[in-house]
Amino acid sequence: MQMPPHLQPGQPILADHPLDLGYGYQWWLPDGDSGEFSAIGIYNQLVYVDRSRGVTIVKLSANPAYGTTMDESTNREMENIALLRAISAASAA
Repeated sequence: MQMPPHLQPGQPILADHPLDLGYGYQWWLPDGDSGEFSAIGIYNQLVYVDRSRGVTIVKLSANPAYGTTMDESTNREMENIALLRAISAASAA
């Protein structure tokens, strides 16, 4: 059975999906080619892995507004990825 294109590892979820992240094997793949990947749980709990820097970050805080809309200003996945990228970059400096 052929897997649909949007379910292929590392492919965007849907063309009109609000997140600019690839997805495969339960991992979200931020844009770029540095090999980062992240698990995103309900309420914005995250596991972020930056293999190129040897950094893994686990974020356990909760966003009570998560999932109430599809709006990034509510869900904040991209904001969280940007924060974790900045922490990873600072740890390598």
